[in-house]
Amino acid sequence: MASTTTTPAHRPSRRSDIIEAAVRQFARKGFVDAGIADVANDADVVATAVYYHFSGKEELFTAAVQYVFESITAVVSAVRDVGTASDIDTLDRAIDAVWQWIDDHPDEATLIHLQLPGATPQITTLRQEFEALHVQRAFGYLSPTTTRARPSAARRAVETLSVRTLVDLLIAVHTMRLADGPLSREKSGKLRAAVHDLSRRLVAID
Repeated sequence: MASTTTTPAHRPSRRSDIIEAAVRQFARKGFVDAGIADVANDADVVATAVYYHFSGKEELFTAAVQYVFESITAVVSAVRDVGTASDIDTLDRAIDAVWQWIDDHPDEATLIHLQLPGATPQITTLRQEFEALHVQRAFGYLSPTTTRARPSAARRAVETLSVRTLVDLLIAVHTMRLADGPLSREKSGKLRAAVHDLSRRLVAID
C-alpha cells in the first residue's frame, strides 16, 4: 500500500498571509471591531490557523503594526544606503520614497495613522520605538555646518527640537492627507513640494 503525505494544517508560510490580512482588516474596521474570524476569512484560512501563530487579537494587531513600521523603515533605509548625495538630498529622497509607499499602501497607512491611538500598551511602545529610531536618524539630515564635534547645550537643544519637529511633521502630514483629513483634497504635488521646502528649513538651522 502506497504511503501518503499529509500537509500540515498550519503551515508556517501562512503567517505572512495572516499578518497582511490583519493589516487590511484592522485598517478597515479598527482594533475593536475587527475579529480573528475576519482576518481568517481574508487570509483564506480557518480561525485555528490564526491561533496557531498568534495567541489572540492583541498579539496579531501588534504583529500587523510592527510589520508596517518595519516596512516604512526599510523604505527609508533603502534611500539612505545610496550614500552618493548630500544629506539634504537624502532627506528629499526619503520624503519621496515614503510618500509613494503611503500612496501605494493605503491599508498600511490607515492602520498606523488612523487606528493606533490608544489601541494597546504594546502599540504605544512600538510607536515610541519607531519614532525614536527616526528621530535619531534625522540628525544625519542636518546641514554639515550644524554637526560640530562638541555642540553646546543650547546648540544641541536646537538640533533636537529641529529633528523632532521634522519627524512629527512627516508623520502628521500623512495623517492629515488620508481619507477625509484636512489635507486630503490638496494636490499631492503641491503638498509634497511644501513639505520638502519646510523640511529643508528645519534642517538648515544655522
